[in-house]
Amino acid sequence: MNHPRYFVPHASTPAEPVRPDAAAVVNVVDTFRLEGGYLGEQEWIVGLDAVGQLQAVPATERGLLPASAQAQLAHHEVTSGRCPRRIAAAELFFFAVELVEHPADAEGVNDPVYLYGTLMGPWPGAVLERFPGQLTVTRGAVLAGLAHGASDVFFYAQDPESKTAPRSYHALLPGDRPELLAEGRGLVLAYPAVPPDMQTRNAANDPLVGQILYDVLSQLQEDAREHGGPELLSTMELPVPSRVMAIADLETRGYEVNGDVAILRKQRGGLVGKLAGLLSAEKIKVPPEASPPEFLELARRALGALPGWPNEAERVLRALCRPGSGTSPLGGLTPRISIPNSAGARQPIPPRPPPPPARPSDWMNDFLDAHAHTQGPKPKLTRSRPAIPAIKPRAPAASSASSAPEWLSDFGPSPPPAAPARREPAAAEPAPKKKPDWMSDFE
Repeated sequence: MNHPRYFVPHASTPAEPVRPDAAAVVNVVDTFRLEGGYLGEQEWIVGLDAVGQLQAVPATERGLLPASAQAQLAHHEVTSGRCPRRIAAAELFFFAVELVEHPADAEGVNDPVYLYGTLMGPWPGAVLERFPGQLTVTRGAVLAGLAHGASDVFFYAQDPESKTAPRSYHALLPGDRPELLAEGRGLVLAYPAVPPDMQTRNAANDPLVGQILYDVLSQLQEDAREHGGPELLSTMELPVPSRVMAIADLETRGYEVNGDVAILRKQRGGLVGKLAGLLSAEKIKVPPEASPPEFLELARRALGALPGWPNEAERVLRALCRPGSGTSPLGGLTPRISIPNSAGARQPIPPRPPPPPARPSDWMNDFLDAHAHTQGPKPKLTRSRPAIPAIKPRAPAASSASSAPEWLSDFGPSPPPAAPARREPAAAEPAPKKKPDWMSDFE
C-alpha cells in the first residue's frame, strides 16, 4: 500500500484486506462525487459497519444497503437540499480518527497535531487495505478541514436524546506535499469516529468534533498568550463543549462551583482560617457551553488571524473540492485520473465473511510514548470515548458528640474529652425503721 507521506503505519500491526460490501453498512456518514476528468464522475457512499470500520461503496449499489441506511440517505438528501460535493482526485484515503494528540511543548502557533486511527485506501483501487497508524497535520489543517466540511455535513433524524438534529462531520486533510496534492494524490478524508457501543440510532460525531475544536483552539490560545501571538487568539473567549464536564473538572481541582463562579478553597482550620480563605480565594468564571456550529464559527475567526494561513497545501486542497453545483476547480482543469470502469456486467456479490473483532487500541501507546518527555507538561489528548473526571468524595461530617466545635480551634488546642465517670453499683436500701412512739399521740 502506498501511504500518504505524512501517515506512519504501526510497524507491528499487519494490514487487513478490505472487501467493500454495501449490505454491511449500518450507518451512513458521508456522500460525495469523485471526478475522473474525461472519464466522468461517480458518486460514492461512506458508512460504518457493525464494528465501526469505514466502508465506501458506489452509489449504484444503494439498493443493496440495509433499509435503515437507505432511510438515513433519504433523510439527509431531503433535509440538506444539496447535491453531493465534488472532489477532483486520482486517489482518496479514508481515515477513522480515534484519538487526537496536542503537543504541549510547541513553540509556535500553527504547530503539528497527531491524529491516530485506521487508514483505508487507496480508493478507488484494485487492492484495498486497512492500516492503523498516525497522521501528522497542523492545527490550521484540522480547523480548516472541519470548517470547510461543515457545509456538507451529514444530517440524521432527530431523536429524543438529542437537543438538535444529530450530524456527522468530516475533514479533508493534506496527507502529502502540495505538488502531489495538485495531481490529485495524497488526499485524506478524515471522520472522527465514535465507538460502536456509543452509537444510538446513528453515527453522529458532533459532540466529539466540538471537543476536538475546543482542544485545538485552547492550545492556539495558550501558545498565543505565551509567545506573543495574534491578539485575536490570545483574547478570544472560549466556551466549553460540556458545562457539566467543565464543572466536574473544576471540582476535582479543588474549586467550589456556585452558579457561574468557581472559587478555589484552601483547607484552613478554624473560623478565622475560613474567613481568610474566603477573602483570598481564587475566583474564576465558569465558561458557557457552546454547540459544534458555534465552535466552527470560532475556528473560522481563528483561521483569519493565524499567521501565514492559508498555506500552499491548503490552497491546493480547497481548489480540488467544490460544491455539487458549481464551476470546475482550477479554472476548468482537472487532474488526469484513471478510475476503473464499473459499467458492464455486474458480478453477484459473494456472501461476506463475519466481521473481524474490534482491534484494541494498545498500539497507540507506541506512538504516544515516542512523543513523551520526562520533563515539561504532558500533551492534551482528545479521545473518542470521553473520560469522566472523578469527583473527590467529601469527608463525612464529624458528630458533635465525638469532636469539639470548630470555633474552639481559634483559642488553641482543645483539651482531650474527659472520660465519663465510672458508675458504682447502687447500694441496697436499708429496711424501713419502726415508727416513733410520739406519733401515736396524733392518731
